[in-house]
Amino acid sequence: MGRARSLSWPGRAADVIAYDPEALPEFAATWRVVRKESTLLQRTSDRLFAEDIDLPWVVGLARDDERSERVDAFAARYSRLRDTLGERLFPRLLALVGQQGRSMIDRLNQVERLGLLDDAQAWLAWRNLRNRLVHEYVENPEDFVDALRVGREYVAALLNVVARIDAWLRQLGIGEKVLV
Repeated sequence: MGRARSLSWPGRAADVIAYDPEALPEFAATWRVVRKESTLLQRTSDRLFAEDIDLPWVVGLARDDERSERVDAFAARYSRLRDTLGERLFPRLLALVGQQGRSMIDRLNQVERLGLLDDAQAWLAWRNLRNRLVHEYVENPEDFVDALRVGREYVAALLNVVARIDAWLRQLGIGEKVLV
């Protein structure tokens, strides 16, 4: 397969994980995209949630282009990062360590077993948030306030996944120099 490292996570037994150097270029290209997307999402989230978001704030979106554009950017960047992780990075990450999932839930379960995702089922809830951010924005302001608050929590969870992957890569000996 390739290079092997013993990896340990708090509360878990040490695993020996080998990675395939031939799978690294494709993974690295996607990882660079994930890093950029996560930075943009963090910045957008920080700007959006710098204000107290409540019902009057949401109702006022119809009259405030700057705020509504921040909400749109938040929804787009959230969806983009979640999609890039799930549809592009996770399959390449699994290929890197010689695994392959047939379905999205298989891949999520494998990523969870690697210790990079707390709960594969939570990922499915994260996917549903995108629909809430798009549809409830127009249809139901009360639900949209809740969707934004949930979105703030989900962003933190998504960014935590990115941070875990980063730490995991370093434990494998795959640092920034290799991924550039």
